[in-house]
Formats: sequence, C-alpha cells, structure tokens
Amino acid sequence: MEIDINVEKHRNYYFDNLKFLLITLVVIGHTIEPLINLYPNVKLIYNFTYSFHMPLFVFISGYFSKDITNDKKSFSRINNILIPYIVFQLLYCIFNIYVLKAENFKTTLVYPYWITWYLLSLFIWNLIVPYFSKVRYCILIAIVISILCGFDDSIGYYLSLSRTITFFPYFLMGYFCEKSHIDVIKKYIRKKYAILGLSIVFMILYLLNVKIDYRWFYGSYSYSQLSSSIACPQYIIRLFTYILAIGMSIFVLALIPGRKLFFTKLGSRTMAVYVFHGFIIKLLIKYNFFDYINSLLSKILIVMLSLLIVILLSSKIINNIAKIIGNPKLIRHINA
Repeated sequence: MEIDINVEKHRNYYFDNLKFLLITLVVIGHTIEPLINLYPNVKLIYNFTYSFHMPLFVFISGYFSKDITNDKKSFSRINNILIPYIVFQLLYCIFNIYVLKAENFKTTLVYPYWITWYLLSLFIWNLIVPYFSKVRYCILIAIVISILCGFDDSIGYYLSLSRTITFFPYFLMGYFCEKSHIDVIKKYIRKKYAILGLSIVFMILYLLNVKIDYRWFYGSYSYSQLSSSIACPQYIIRLFTYILAIGMSIFVLALIPGRKLFFTKLGSRTMAVYVFHGFIIKLLIKYNFFDYINSLLSKILIVMLSLLIVILLSSKIINNIAKIIGNPKLIRHINA
C-alpha cells in the first residue's frame, strides 16, 4: 500500500486511518482464531471481520499500485515485494523448525507459510495487472474465473494460487478506483446509514453463524473441501462472499475519518505489523496460552492483547528492524 505523497505533513490521513483499522482486524482475527471452534460468539466476530477485512486490504494494495504501468517503477516494485517474501518465508520456516520444533516441517518457497501468502500474491498481482487490466470487463472476468476455479481441487496453496485468484478482483477494483470514487462514497453514504448497513450484516451473520463455514472467507479451498448448511449451489456462496465484501467495504470506507488521530501515525507502518505478528501468535499457541481463555473477561483481554501487539509492532524501532531484515525499499514503498 503506497500513498503518492512525499511530505509527512501532507500525508493522506484517511488511508493511514484505514490501514490502521485493517491491520488491527488482521491481528485480532489471527489472535482469536484458535478459539472460533470453541465459542460461537468468537466465531461470529471472526466471520464478521473476515467477510471484508482482507478484501479491503487487497483493495487498498491495488489502489496504490497504479504506477505499475511504468516499466522502471514496475520492476522496482515487484523486486521490492519478492525479496521480502523470500526473506520472511525463510524466517518463518526457520522459526517453525528451531523454535516451534515442528516435526517434518519442510523449507519451501512455493508453498507460502500462513501469513506470507499475501506477499506472494501481491507479487503475482503486480506482475499480471499491467496486462490483465487492459482486458475489457476485466473485473467481471476475474470474478468469473475465481468462481470457476472453485470447482478445481488442484488449485490450492501452491504458489498461493487459490487466494491469488480469489482476491484478485479486489486488487483490480482498487487499481481502477480513483480518489473521486471514494469521495462519492463519503459524500452520499452518511455514517448513520453505513453503521446501519454493518449492523444488518452483523445480524444476518448472527442468524447464520452456526451454518457458516468460516473457511469460505479464506479463499484457499475448493468447493469440495468446504461444507455448507445453506441450501444453495456453492458457486452462489462464493459469489455472495464477493457481494458481501464489496458492500461492507463501502460502508467501512464511508466511516473512516480523514483527519489526523492519535493512531494515524501507526497506520503508516502496517507492513511491519503484518510480517512480525505471526511470530507472537504462534508462540502463544505453542505455550498453550489460549487454554486459559474461558470467560468473557479473558476474551476481552484477548482483543486488548491484539491492540497491544499492533501498537508495539508499529513502533519506529520495529519498523526499522523490518527494513533491515527485509528490503528497505519495500517498507518505505508501502508506508510512504
């Protein structure tokens, strides 16, 4: 995610606020994930969050990829995504082998580990968008391709193909979105209507909570690998996830404030949070931290812990460490 503004005082606070919200939801989602099969209320929050937060995250990445048509910038951008993917993929592999002591864990670059899928998919999207975007009705075609690929069991974690295909329409939407489009959303969708819209969706998800297989929101499974208690074709369910994500994203875009807030600065360091928070979550799982989460208070504390993780990993020190470990140009490119 990049903002084409160079001076701090002229930063687009709107997108920094949006990025802070999204990365916070990412961390909360990963933090409560070990609990979703134990507590229906946690699953409800998880479903609500996952129904839009990654689609909107990908949308923002596409929004700030408009300079990809410039050959020089394109090569630099792609290179600055691939290198960090390789670095952090290998770091997570080493972490699993020597820290988590995972048995029979294989070091590989073609099967992204957990959260590193996003970097690999981002690399692929940046490779193909200059060509695919020239095709007429490319967004519609990308959605159709995604729906059809759901029938193919062979498309999965390899090179993050399933998620790359599933989330690509959101990247294209962001790529074609102009600031004027977001201005229209903020102008014509009043905050009270956006809140009402999100509340209605929340109630629908509440009523369907038991029937929903949360894995539908992952984008990494074929139809045959997913279950559904809802009486409709599975390709319709995937189409519904697109409609749901787009609608909720519009509501969220309408709600984001454009002024500088106390957390706005943290929104400029989202990539450091993304690449590092996985280490913390996996350590918590290894040492059975979630076995002690069995009350409402402890669940609230989990959310507070997620916020603490975001704040700590958004610090300038961690951001600089991310620059050193990965590629300085990537972090600057995304956080600029």
